[in-house]
Amino acid sequence: MASKFDQQIKENISHRRKSLRITQAEMAEKLGVDRNTYRYIETGKTILVSERVDQIADILGVEPEELILGFELYNPESDPRLYEFKVDYGRKMADSERALLDEIASLHGQVVTLEEKINILQDSLRDKTEIINFLKAKN
Repeated sequence: MASKFDQQIKENISHRRKSLRITQAEMAEKLGVDRNTYRYIETGKTILVSERVDQIADILGVEPEELILGFELYNPESDPRLYEFKVDYGRKMADSERALLDEIASLHGQVVTLEEKINILQDSLRDKTEIINFLKAKN
């Protein structure tokens, strides 16, 4: 007897086939099996072999994962759970990007402040060097 998971795959196949208006007889012909054999695949009276999943997916114009999962793997809009994850992940990434941009701005401000301090120290060093040279020349 097929597992609940196998049954879901069979339902996904049947749903996709019907949405494309392909008959069981046409599917059987494309798979190179008789109609009863194909009917057994969809009704769960036979174990669905993985190579048949690939063939069926090819005939139906989908990826095997779509038949197994029940939605397009690479199209988050095809499954509300994936779409919700994408939106939530996008929001978290946007928040993360904002935080990084804020941190970069803060670090840039620190760099500017440190460059100003370096310029002040260099000016002070030049002034002190001039004073030392003046005092040496006076002696």
